Amino acid sequence: MSNGGKAPSSLVPVVAGFGIVLLLLVAVAAVGVTHIRKISGELTAIVSERNQKAEIAATMHGLHEARYRALMLAASLDDPFERDEEVMRYSRLALDFIQARDRFLALPLDEEEFNLWNTLREEVRQIEAKNAGILELIRKESLREARQQIQRDLAGHQQVMTEGWSRLLAMQRSKNQLALQEAEAINARASRLSVGLSASALVVGCIVTVFVVRRSRKLEKDLFEEKEQAQVTLQSIADGVVRFDTELRVSFLNRAAEFMVGLSLREVRNRPLTDALDLFARQEERTSLLPPLTEEVLGGHHADLPPTACLLSAHGMEVEVEGTCSPIHSPEGGIEGGVLILRDVTEAREMQRKLMWQADHDGLTGLVNRRAFEERVSRTLTSKRSGDYPLSLMFIDLDHFKQVNDGAGHAAGDELLRLLARLMQTRVREGDMVARLGGDEFGVMLFSCPADMAEKIAGLLRESVSNLQFEWEGRSYPVGASIGVVHLASNWMTLDECLAAADAACYKAKNSGRNGIVVHGKDT
Repeated sequence: MSNGGKAPSSLVPVVAGFGIVLLLLVAVAAVGVTHIRKISGELTAIVSERNQKAEIAATMHGLHEARYRALMLAASLDDPFERDEEVMRYSRLALDFIQARDRFLALPLDEEEFNLWNTLREEVRQIEAKNAGILELIRKESLREARQQIQRDLAGHQQVMTEGWSRLLAMQRSKNQLALQEAEAINARASRLSVGLSASALVVGCIVTVFVVRRSRKLEKDLFEEKEQAQVTLQSIADGVVRFDTELRVSFLNRAAEFMVGLSLREVRNRPLTDALDLFARQEERTSLLPPLTEEVLGGHHADLPPTACLLSAHGMEVEVEGTCSPIHSPEGGIEGGVLILRDVTEAREMQRKLMWQADHDGLTGLVNRRAFEERVSRTLTSKRSGDYPLSLMFIDLDHFKQVNDGAGHAAGDELLRLLARLMQTRVREGDMVARLGGDEFGVMLFSCPADMAEKIAGLLRESVSNLQFEWEGRSYPVGASIGVVHLASNWMTLDECLAAADAACYKAKNSGRNGIVVHGKDT
């Protein structure tokens, strides 16, 4: 009985040890499966990224085709207003294309994609250069020459671009399929591995222990490789990455960040963040953005840079940036620091401002165009304070302008329009608005201007235009202005009423002998 009583007690540590080994094996197996699932999740993210690339590539293809069609239509329309609308639509499509391009370039590109994109970008540059010349011909109303240049210079490039977009889409589909297959294979291997480890742990503890040790070493190697890959990725992306600790000392800069701030990681490591980054809001006070930004992040919150954010490098170069700052959490849930992502958007915003200006201004004279003029008039009419201040509206139709175009050519006509635009701007007050409505028609909006003063300004405009001595190639051309004036009453609530009244007054001035002024409600 005594021997029988000792047997179980001698097995207790063996059984306990074996049980602990089994638990450890199961735990290690769980860690392995979790890690494999993590890799699978990353592959799924890659597939999602590929899908984004394919979608954006298709969008850019469609925008490129739409711009080509808009340009062809603009060159085919005889009506100048419809032609101007197509040119503005072409400009809006260009802005959409730039935004899609920026989203595409924000995604990581492999070498094959990068090479193909460079080929397409060079083709786009050539097309844009030719498009600029075609747009100039359209503005000069050389429509036949514009259509010939489209057929001669753009058709071939259009075919090359179509083939390039198709190659880019096919490349994304192929890589999507490969990534999906790889993800499915890893998921399958993860499932088989989990079952194999569990069965081995239950059957032979020591064999499983050896396997787990080997597996653990492989996991360590994989983790090390992943860390190295993450470092390489950070160094390769176009966005600047700045990492700092809770004491606001710099711990990491990637190459893009080094280029943006003008300092190397070796020069700023462990130095205060303010020594590396001069980040401020573009205002008169040049308010520093770092104190509120870091305070928000070290409090555990994400923070985005405001639209006015700028970065001054150590070399004195100022760039517009956008980006976000996020906290870095420790395994225990605390805050270990933060990471700031910066993107140089100087060129993109400058292009956006240029396109926005082109959408609201006449390309020949630099004045606001009809759309912007009517929008401003409409906003003024619907304002709650529209009845508090006197307002006047003028329509100006040039007299004898057709003789200038027919006798001296369109180049002379364009130069005359530019001269008159500058002249009219000097004859109105600083807060007033002068617009080119199309052809030889101009519009003027006088704000906070009594009726008698508005009529004096109209007389000054008419006199200044009629006194202009326009000479071209040794010949002098007379020019005049028929002006319709409308004093806007508070009970006029629609844009159409105002424009119709101004147009009618201008029409009457032109039919009454030209170079005259008609005031709506007074002379009509």
